[in-house]
Amino acid sequence: MTRNLWAGSVLLICAATAVPAQPVDPAHRGIVRAVQRAEIGNDLGFVLSRLPFREGDRFKKGDVLAAFDCRDLEAELRAAEALMQQEELTRANNARLAELNATGTFEVRLSEAKVAQSTAQVEAIHSRLDRCEIEAPFDGTVAAVYANAFELANPSEPFIEIVDTNDLEIDLLVPSDWLRWLSPGAEFDIAIDETGQELAARIIRIVPQVDAVSQTVKVIGQFSGPAENVLPGMSGPVRFEQPGGNDG
Repeated sequence: MTRNLWAGSVLLICAATAVPAQPVDPAHRGIVRAVQRAEIGNDLGFVLSRLPFREGDRFKKGDVLAAFDCRDLEAELRAAEALMQQEELTRANNARLAELNATGTFEVRLSEAKVAQSTAQVEAIHSRLDRCEIEAPFDGTVAAVYANAFELANPSEPFIEIVDTNDLEIDLLVPSDWLRWLSPGAEFDIAIDETGQELAARIIRIVPQVDAVSQTVKVIGQFSGPAENVLPGMSGPVRFEQPGGNDG
């Protein structure tokens, strides 16, 4: 009988001294955001001849995301190059005539100005031709496609949205009085609602402006390690360890 009472006492003592896990405070939430994201459009107003990637496709930096039918622009370039050649011949002829005192300096300078003008026109067309193929500026994934091949691209609207899901940050709004102790490098945990993961992170930047109405400040965090299966737009409650051992 005594042995059973002693065992029961040990169990009660252990239960009383066990430290419960600290809950994640749902009052403060973080939203995952991609560092590199772009909505890509084009001001040429030409037909899309090729749009090889669809939503969810991955691509590498330098891959062609879109190509346009620029045959009209190529013809315009040939005409501009022919005009430039003509102006160069006129300038050379006027220079020879000037050496023979058969023409004045005005004609020479005018022909030089026309050469400069035609050269600039050729360079401008080359610049537009460079935009006939759009290359990916970074490794990433296609988040959305707003057009189809063989359609006329609207110059005022994007036709594709891309995102780098490997380079992520966490946006948070926290009470402004946390600035008494919160600084870059402060560690916190975020529980991702969509995946159930609890991941370690740290503050990397604090936006130097406090919202006067809500008395909050925006801070940006970064995952401390790999964040597998985490995507931009996911979110969850965060927990900080404040000085003195209090969770925030």
